[in-house]
Amino acid sequence: MTPDIQDQPTPKHPIVMLIDDSSIDNFVNKKIIERYGFAAEVLAFTRARHALKHLLQLKNAADDQIPSIIFLDLNMPEIDGYEFLETFNLLSATIKKHIRIVILTSSINPTDVEKCANYSSVVTFLHKPLVKNNLDALDLLLTEGRHEVYSAIGA
Repeated sequence: MTPDIQDQPTPKHPIVMLIDDSSIDNFVNKKIIERYGFAAEVLAFTRARHALKHLLQLKNAADDQIPSIIFLDLNMPEIDGYEFLETFNLLSATIKKHIRIVILTSSINPTDVEKCANYSSVVTFLHKPLVKNNLDALDLLLTEGRHEVYSAIGA
């Protein structure tokens, strides 16, 4: 039985981005984001290079075309999560001011949590896969105006 349109929650974010080299993880996380009405649109990239290229193309875009959240995996080929974060820091302030980065990884290394806390754009560290409780906690973190505060709600 297909749920009625009325049963679908109103999305809290216009656009979010998934960056993970696993297309299966992207598929699962996208479905969770859609199921719980976290975002109206989910852009999924299996290569960090392609995600960075997309972000660069947004330099003259309207605010509602820029993702508000990027869910970023750390362990990827070519450009890993840390290299993405370093390159992201070089983007224009116009783009960066709209985006909060959530580390979404299978890493259980405490050093990764500590390293990620050094990036001002990273708001929290979550373990895969996304679950409703983490989306709720993330929403609470962001709506409380704690955009600059790092929290490891998934650690």
